[in-house]
Amino acid sequence: MREHPNFGCGSIGCYQWWKGLVRELYLSSNIDMKDYQFSFVFDDTFRQFRTSECWEMFPETLSVLQELQAGDVDVVVTSDFDEGLVNILQQHGLYKPGDIANSLIKEVITSYEYGVAKPDLLRTVKEKWDITAHVGDSLGRDVIGAEKAGVLPIFVDRRNSGVCKDHPSIETLSGILEHLN
Repeated sequence: MREHPNFGCGSIGCYQWWKGLVRELYLSSNIDMKDYQFSFVFDDTFRQFRTSECWEMFPETLSVLQELQAGDVDVVVTSDFDEGLVNILQQHGLYKPGDIANSLIKEVITSYEYGVAKPDLLRTVKEKWDITAHVGDSLGRDVIGAEKAGVLPIFVDRRNSGVCKDHPSIETLSGILEHLN
C-alpha cells in the first residue's frame, strides 16, 4: 500500500488501507475466498484488532508508567499506527483523554494523525513537547529518529542482542527509570 502511506492518511483512510493490505496477503497466499466471505472475516478481524483483546501489555508496563507519573514525567506515546491505538490504550486503562491529570499517558501521537512516520514524526513531536528521551524497539525509526530530533534514544532490546552499542539499551521498560534519573 505504498501509494497510500501512513495507513491511508489523507487518502483512503485506515479501514480501506488495512482491507487492501489484508486482501493482498490473502491473494498472495492463494487463499480462495469469495468477496462476501472476505468482507465478513476482515470486518470482524479489523474490529477485534482495535480493542485490547488482541494486544497484551508487557508485565512491567503499568508499574513503570505509575512510577513515571509519580516522578512528574509526562509520557507521550508516539507510534507508527492508525487512529485505533487511542482506543486500545484507553481499554488498557493507560490513557484517559478526558482526565489527563489521572492519565498515565498524556498524549497519543500517531503517524496516521500527523501524516508522517517515524523517524520524521519524532521531530514533529519535539516541536510540541519538551522531550528528554524516546524509548523504542527499532534502531532505524526510534534510535536514529530520536538522535536526529535531538532526543536521548533508549533502545528496548528484549532479547539482549547487543545491537545498539552507542546508546542506552534496556531489556525491559523498568530500565527507563535509571536513564531518566
